[in-house]
Amino acid sequence: MSNIDSRESLEADDPYVVTLNHPTAADRALVGGKEANLARLVEAGFPVPDGFCVTTLAYWELIDDDSIDALLDDLSNLDPTDTEALAAVGSSLRACIENQDVTPSIREAIENALANVEAEAGSETAYAVRSSATAEDLPDASFAGQQETFLNVRGADDIVDRIRDCMASLFTDRAIAYRARNDIPHKEVALAVVVQRMVTPDAAGILFTADSQTGNRRVTTIEAGIGLGEVLVSGEVNADTVHVDTRTGKILGYEVGNQGFAVQPLEEGGTKTVELDDRDNRVLSDKQVRTLVERGTEIEALFECPQDIEWCLADGDLYIVQARPITSLFPLPSPEPEDDRLHVYLSFGHVQAFAEAMPPLVRDVWMAYIRLWMTEVGMDPDTQWFVEAGGRLYIDMTTLLRVGVFRRQIPDQLAEMSESVGAAFENVLARRGEEFRSDRTVRDTLAALPRFAGMVGWGIWMGFPIMSSMFSGFFSAFVGEPNPPEREETKWTDWGRDVAAGVRAPDTPIKRVNAGFNLSEQAIHYPPTGPLFPDTPEDVNDVAKGLPVDLVTRINLGLGDLADVARDHPEVVEALREDASLEEIEACEGGEAFRAVLDEFLEEFGHRAAGEIDVSRPRWRENPSGLLATVRANLKHEGEGEHREHLRKMEREAKAAAERLEQRADHGLLGPIQKRFVRRLIRTYRGYIQTREYPKQGVSYLFAAWHETFQEAGERLADEGRLADSDDVWLLREDELLAALEGDSIDVDLAARRAEFERHAAMDAPPVLTSEGEAPSAVIDTRRKEWKTWVAMGID
Repeated sequence: MSNIDSRESLEADDPYVVTLNHPTAADRALVGGKEANLARLVEAGFPVPDGFCVTTLAYWELIDDDSIDALLDDLSNLDPTDTEALAAVGSSLRACIENQDVTPSIREAIENALANVEAEAGSETAYAVRSSATAEDLPDASFAGQQETFLNVRGADDIVDRIRDCMASLFTDRAIAYRARNDIPHKEVALAVVVQRMVTPDAAGILFTADSQTGNRRVTTIEAGIGLGEVLVSGEVNADTVHVDTRTGKILGYEVGNQGFAVQPLEEGGTKTVELDDRDNRVLSDKQVRTLVERGTEIEALFECPQDIEWCLADGDLYIVQARPITSLFPLPSPEPEDDRLHVYLSFGHVQAFAEAMPPLVRDVWMAYIRLWMTEVGMDPDTQWFVEAGGRLYIDMTTLLRVGVFRRQIPDQLAEMSESVGAAFENVLARRGEEFRSDRTVRDTLAALPRFAGMVGWGIWMGFPIMSSMFSGFFSAFVGEPNPPEREETKWTDWGRDVAAGVRAPDTPIKRVNAGFNLSEQAIHYPPTGPLFPDTPEDVNDVAKGLPVDLVTRINLGLGDLADVARDHPEVVEALREDASLEEIEACEGGEAFRAVLDEFLEEFGHRAAGEIDVSRPRWRENPSGLLATVRANLKHEGEGEHREHLRKMEREAKAAAERLEQRADHGLLGPIQKRFVRRLIRTYRGYIQTREYPKQGVSYLFAAWHETFQEAGERLADEGRLADSDDVWLLREDELLAALEGDSIDVDLAARRAEFERHAAMDAPPVLTSEGEAPSAVIDTRRKEWKTWVAMGID
């Protein structure tokens, strides 16, 4: 991980102790993350309690022991998921470090630093002793609360002991597990200890310069309580909670908490817990809230990212005792809107049922494709319709939300795709709908009409084949038979292969890359589509089951057939269970027969992949390991022929459901007509519902061509020694790749870009995001859910 330095980065003359304003006090390798941030606060003039830092040089000396070194080796060699073994070695490490003697030179440096602080204070004082690890308080790793803190420590001997205990706490179970999850080597992390004059607060708490719950960067959240702030940091009490509009200072909400108890310092050292009576009065006045927000804004500006700040108030004075990045926030959309107004974005990936992060080059591919589509629709291609956030693409819905008729319909329309997405848009519009109302004049409206008319005209022109096909399909329910599904599949397959051929046709890698980014208009001139019926109740859904020519059914049947072939050959079954490679399976008795059936499957579906809109992912033809895993699961959980029996069962259920629907329609004077009508509709429904996957089957040929083209470019750059690995090509942007293929050097920090992508990939992306970073609540109002009906048929 970046920003983590090992012992080798220290200088031989580095001190054991530095003051908070020492020139080296911001050197993370020497003083750890907490002290490095405190040093910057001190330098910037913020009120930080006086003190000093015992550096990592003292830590390295303390653990310079063969038994500790052996335990560190044991810890590094353990399985990161073996929590019991990690905890056992961690316990032994803490015990060894706690029993180490602090050398006279380190003790002397600490005692001299204490004497200097007390000389400044004019009397003996109490101290807060807090851990400061080199891997904590980073923009991408917080380590908050994983090491020890001791409050109200008095006397040199106790302070030295607590410093040693802090250093041992580098190996708490939580800290070890966190490093293991984040691939941080245990031997490369060190721990310094901050020793500060103890402030006895009237109130203390935490300030987040962004709303840590919703992600909104323009809302400051403050938690405030009575007494020492540690109980708030650990979440032990219910503190006052304040939300403030950071820009205006307006208090959006102040909730008085039932704190229950407070922690207070004892005169002789240590702390005590004091029960508190229920209270209605606030911990903070409006003026104190505004002061905290102002200081928080200044600290965020200093560190250039949202901050988690610990503060306390004593005798009317504000002290900052810690500041660290908020690492849990989903990144802001980029680029930011130019109009400084609220924008709302919909995740492109969620629309495609793919919420995962995509590498930079893949995002550029999709942006180019979307620009082509937008240009054809008649929209301004330079308008920022899409933004990036957390390795995902988001569609800017703001323009539509500023049109009254769309603003009223969008939540309901999106709810048809996903109820939670519709609820999120409804949430934003309920709270801030006024911000989308347009200030457009009559003249502006009239000026926009030609463009709007052009878009509508283009939509009618593009939609005519679809509408024609839908009407044709409707009337074919009563006259003749529905179009054969095979015809629909052939239409989409031919289209997809033609578009993919256009990408593969050029004779050099750079020309093929350019073709991948600059597709012909054919790539968005989709074949006309047959009709699909709207959402229907359970029986109608059952009617759509048991379709042997449905693409998903054929994929599942093909993999089930592969498992049955394997069952006839025990060596193949054993190789699959041992997760053998395809080459190893083929070498087994019966392996060639298994490979022949797999090749037939790949001939039809080899251009597909799991999560295939991420075109960096290998296609099944290139890497069938995912398919083999499915076959392995089939061997474990299903019996021979069970997959085909399951299909037959679904066909029977579909037939029974159709009969029930006909019977329910057959009532009253018009019953016989209604029954015949339903029978015809069901026939059409079953005829067309299985075509719903054909467009994806067709466009996946383009996805495969993209993958091959850019992977080939990566292999060429790797062969030339300009990329360490061909897969690094996916970390480049479009202009960087094209420049590299022209012969320019690749001046990109690929390691940093990969680390950023991996960090984003680990995040849960919200389906809806605002320009302020807020992920709107997606609580579904079940009272609004309405069942659709088949009018006049008695079917609901």
